Amino acid sequence: MKTSLDKRRKINHLQIFKGVLFAYVLTLLLFLILGGVLFFTSLSEGVIPSLIVIISAVSIILSGIRATRGLENMGWLHGGVIGFLYMGILLLIRIFVISSVPQGLETAIDLFVGFALGVVSGVLGVNL
Repeated sequence: MKTSLDKRRKINHLQIFKGVLFAYVLTLLLFLILGGVLFFTSLSEGVIPSLIVIISAVSIILSGIRATRGLENMGWLHGGVIGFLYMGILLLIRIFVISSVPQGLETAIDLFVGFALGVVSGVLGVNL
């Protein structure tokens, strides 16, 4: 016999999918804005790597908060999975586009940072 506690403690796969999808849509939108800013201003191209990291972090945080807002619990896990999947898919895209495999430590750090940002945003989303 299942109790109501069993139902509440399950991972909501649809929320995770929506969160990752929202993160990528937001990333594309922010990249378009960044491209416009770079085109119309004299902003140095040297800041692009830093801005890409900031855009990725903002996308993970906002999507984690948005996806976990309606949940009652386990926001940390949902947010962490969203951040991990976002960075994992980004690394796979990088492998196919650049045709080079990133170093092991660099990959592990990227995945961990994505997971950590997702955990924080998931906790915030549940508690807002």
